[in-house]
Amino acid sequence: MTIDDEYRDLVPLGDPPGSALAAVQAGSGAAWALKVLPGRLDRRTRGEVEAELRRLAGPAATAPIVVADAIVELPDGRTALRRELCTQSLPELIEAFGPLSVPDAIALGGALAEALSAAGVVHGGVTPGNVLFRESGEPVLTDFGAAVRRAWPPGHDIGFRAPETIRDAVLDARADRYGLGAILHLALAGTPPFPARPGERDGDHLLRVLTEPPPAIDRDDLPAWLGELVGELLDKNPDRRPADVGARLAGAASDGPRPAGAPIIEFGPERPRRLTQPPVLVAAVAVLLAVVAVLLVLNRPKDMDVPPPPPAAASSAAPAPSASGPAVTLALADPVDRGDVVTLRWTSSVPGLDYGIGVAPEGAEATVRIVGRVTTTDVRVEPGRRYCFEVRATNGGKPVVSAPKAIRGAACRQ
Repeated sequence: MTIDDEYRDLVPLGDPPGSALAAVQAGSGAAWALKVLPGRLDRRTRGEVEAELRRLAGPAATAPIVVADAIVELPDGRTALRRELCTQSLPELIEAFGPLSVPDAIALGGALAEALSAAGVVHGGVTPGNVLFRESGEPVLTDFGAAVRRAWPPGHDIGFRAPETIRDAVLDARADRYGLGAILHLALAGTPPFPARPGERDGDHLLRVLTEPPPAIDRDDLPAWLGELVGELLDKNPDRRPADVGARLAGAASDGPRPAGAPIIEFGPERPRRLTQPPVLVAAVAVLLAVVAVLLVLNRPKDMDVPPPPPAAASSAAPAPSASGPAVTLALADPVDRGDVVTLRWTSSVPGLDYGIGVAPEGAEATVRIVGRVTTTDVRVEPGRRYCFEVRATNGGKPVVSAPKAIRGAACRQ
């Protein structure tokens, strides 16, 4: 499926910027979107990706799915998947107009549920950036493919990834349904269920996703059944997430289901309904990329600055109160220094928690990585460099942090 045609006028799209490019194909003048992969496809992964794209080609003809039709080698050596260029993404729409009306959120959820059901393959990354709108207003789901995500796990959109995906890299239909629930929450509330808090470390953010129940959606016009459905989709237990989402959205809507492919044209609970208009005819098959790109760039939401973690590990030996469980105390044993590997062991007053390990190399920023529910782990380090370590956990309340432990004479902040 590799094509050798050159692409010009590449314009960064997507979140993070540059994860997709708008481009014009030389010769034909056709405008495309190129989903840029973080590396080259090895032979095995390439075969798996091509097999998934072939399986998606049939459902994409009738379901609200946008599927790549070619694997493109870019001039700078990167690999990209070529697909239809749509006019807007869900984050851009919400940035411009705010939360969707309840009927539009129901229509959006129904379209995404139909796409997931019809695809026949696991999506693996149901996030807002993969929800696009065609010029007609029809919502579509794109960037299917567990094969690519197994090779390059996503590094963003933490609040839209299922707990089992974060903890154990599980990619299945139940994890896709969690992503659908998170998108419905975003569409109705205007924010994801677990947004990052100012100054919050990535590890603490991950722990909240793993342990805390999703917040209720605060809207006076929200039907009780819809709020319950979103909560069920965001259940920590993947076996409890409902599989009949499309039927429930179609059957329980107060004004009945909208026709398949109907435009979503009403934004926000207090905005008046606009009359459906026929799609505007494009004067030529090849849309001028400069115009399309300018519109897309202007409509792209502002980049969110995530504050860096503090340069040294924080400490706390006191138990933290929790609204959803007993207080937690953590005790990190003295690290075992093995040269390029350090073994960490710890104990907790509450069993079955999810833990994160804070690692603070001397002269560098601290990082936190999730290790799941184990109570021992090995950490790769640079021989001879000084380090501080801590263990972090939460029981549904404020994160608890152990007292830090040092190796090689590092001075840890108390």
